[in-house]
Amino acid sequence: MNIKIITTFTLLLMVTVNIFAQDRPNVIFVMPDDISHNAFSYYKKNGPRTPNIDALANESVRLTDFHVSPSCSPTRAALLTGRPSDVVGVWHTINGRNMMRADEITMADVFKENGYATGLFFKWHLGDNYPFRPKDRGFEYVAWIKGGGTGQQPDYWDNTNNHANIWVNDSLVKMTDEDDGIKGAFTNNFFFNRAMEFMDANIEKKKPFFVYLPLGTAHAPHVTPPDARKGASAKTATIENIDKNMGRLMQYLDDRGIADNTILIFTTDNGGGSDQLRGGKGSNYDGGTRVPSFVRWKKGGLGGVGKAREVTPLTAHIDWLPTFMDILDLKDVPNRPEKLKIRGKSFKPFLDKDSLNDPVEYKKRAVIINDMWTEFPEKYKKLSVKKDIWDGNTITHKWRLIRNSVNSNWELYDVLVDEKQKVDVIKNSANDVIVSELKEEYEKWWQLVDERSDEYTRIVLGNDAEPETDLHAMDFHGTVIWEQNAVKKGDKGSGFIAVEFDKTRTYNFDLRRWPKEIENETTLTSAGSGVALPIAIARIKIWNGDTIYVDETKKANPNADGVKFTLKNLPKGSAFIQTWFYNASEEMEGAVYYNYVSLKE
Repeated sequence: MNIKIITTFTLLLMVTVNIFAQDRPNVIFVMPDDISHNAFSYYKKNGPRTPNIDALANESVRLTDFHVSPSCSPTRAALLTGRPSDVVGVWHTINGRNMMRADEITMADVFKENGYATGLFFKWHLGDNYPFRPKDRGFEYVAWIKGGGTGQQPDYWDNTNNHANIWVNDSLVKMTDEDDGIKGAFTNNFFFNRAMEFMDANIEKKKPFFVYLPLGTAHAPHVTPPDARKGASAKTATIENIDKNMGRLMQYLDDRGIADNTILIFTTDNGGGSDQLRGGKGSNYDGGTRVPSFVRWKKGGLGGVGKAREVTPLTAHIDWLPTFMDILDLKDVPNRPEKLKIRGKSFKPFLDKDSLNDPVEYKKRAVIINDMWTEFPEKYKKLSVKKDIWDGNTITHKWRLIRNSVNSNWELYDVLVDEKQKVDVIKNSANDVIVSELKEEYEKWWQLVDERSDEYTRIVLGNDAEPETDLHAMDFHGTVIWEQNAVKKGDKGSGFIAVEFDKTRTYNFDLRRWPKEIENETTLTSAGSGVALPIAIARIKIWNGDTIYVDETKKANPNADGVKFTLKNLPKGSAFIQTWFYNASEEMEGAVYYNYVSLKE
């Protein structure tokens, strides 16, 4: 009798969990690269033709004052953690300053904790090695390119958007025409297909999913998609290809019967230039940070045919995680440390209904966004402090306090009346109080940044999670080589890479001019893919503080594929590694673009 009761209870529990899982909304977050309002015909009629994205805008809740960071990696870090990018270790796109600190908790971690399947498709740009890869940060299914775009130094050799080898769950997959739902092979088509396959698998399992689709397009370099309309430029055709894939995605959701209970978000990662805004990518003016943002969730009352509306209060990338947790009742990961506190604010009150319901704490907030691109954070470097001023439920001012460097003057704009930020009102004494308040907000933010500003994010070597680690020239702290064209030309670069040895062991280092995957480049001095370099000597130095563990040179065999070092008893813990190639006259040649590290068997 007891066995029957237990069995019945177990079955009932399984059915209850299954029904609950089916009822939980799916979440799809689509974020193209380097485009803004001008990219969509919803905003600009004589620009790219984007009927599907326009249709989504017309049935979505539109966040009209939504802000991101002015460049790639910082936006991604802030979005995924709900914390300012500079606070989580990301204030650049290269130099190792694009790697999100290993102890940070991501949006994927939170969704996974709540029973969601998690998948990433296309561009990551927050670290290519353990423990910074997407699969180390909560994503169970990963289809991605390395670096910050096709053709960048860590990416698979000679990848372009219409000719690429893609990493899919640690296996290399070559794009083919057959992979694509749109004529011809193109990265957008490939990654949307993989995302829909992932959704299919989880629909069958009756498991809710979080799909993160941060596209690598329309970031330069631009190549023309096979389905381009006649007369369209490569960039325009790429944007129109994004639109076609959005159309395919929305049709897929309809066909699978999950459109109504899927939260679909569409935004972009930074401003790309806009007719109505000042500045573009890399700018701390609104043209660099304010981007389109649409959210549709019909079952949740957000949008739908005839139900589109606008949310005008200030919102930002760091707000999406707390908003998801709020509207979906997601539990945070257990025992989140206070130092990793979510700093974004849920804007659920603005999504709940057309009229505002007086979210007092939200109204007090300011958003600080900057674009440093430095080795260490620099105070007052290209900053923007944004804040709404309210009178009841009416926004009376939208302030932007701007400063470009420690040597430049403060600027103040009210974009509610001066959207293009043409009239600096900093000298108007009537604004002295708000200027002081905004400066104080910045000082509080800077204290958070400065707490860990001297830390390095360190690639871990010798861990079973990554048996062989390729240290990339894009991650040099120094003169980086961030694109493959520079590798081909033999451009000079040098710098150290911050690492952590997982074990005190003997390590193998394989220093190369060319990556392993090149079929027609087999030696240090060959030049089938670029300029020949007369490499005669290789050097490797490993140290920590004043302690030098290794500083060795070795003659290079010009007919070998690399110069190999076997270094004994490298101690567990933090270290720095720097490598060089020299010619016979001991002059530096190019860089050690690829350094493959593994434990000695």
